[in-house]
Amino acid sequence: MHAAQIREETDILFEQAVTEHCRRLLTVARAIVGNRVSPEDVVQQAMMNLYEHRSRYDWEEPGPLMRRAVVNEALRALRRPRTSLIADDHPGVSDSPINGMIERENIEQVRSAIERLPQHYRAALVLCEYENLAYSDIAEALDATIPQVKTWLHRARRQLARLLAGVFDPNDLLQPAGSNFCFA
Repeated sequence: MHAAQIREETDILFEQAVTEHCRRLLTVARAIVGNRVSPEDVVQQAMMNLYEHRSRYDWEEPGPLMRRAVVNEALRALRRPRTSLIADDHPGVSDSPINGMIERENIEQVRSAIERLPQHYRAALVLCEYENLAYSDIAEALDATIPQVKTWLHRARRQLARLLAGVFDPNDLLQPAGSNFCFA
């Protein structure tokens, strides 16, 4: 295969990967950065970084690579000075206006509570609860040890339970991965 053909095939695989994973990556970025930084900008910068070095990566299984790039970019963006607030997206369509209003309020309260968590707690919680990553994968993505990840998750859940007391049943908030959190 010629270099031009390899480059063209890599470009096609990259484009397919972005199309397939874009919504999920945006949700991960939104959950980590909240309103502090535009999640669209985070995903775009991560994808630009990957595109620039696309020939280095295997695009047959791009999900973990892309997720890690977005997590790293989100954490990098949180370290930068804050510039402006971005409006939240609207949640999904509900079966009635009242249920939709309640759902939007619940989502807003959960997002607000998550934004108040320290960034390492928030990132670990998002990767565990939303992405269903194993502790070892979270540790690798956040450059931490597995015991640190477990501690961060425990403390994040406890803080969320305190922050959301009176809104949700505290026992529901302390459940490990697979619980009913809604980060999207």
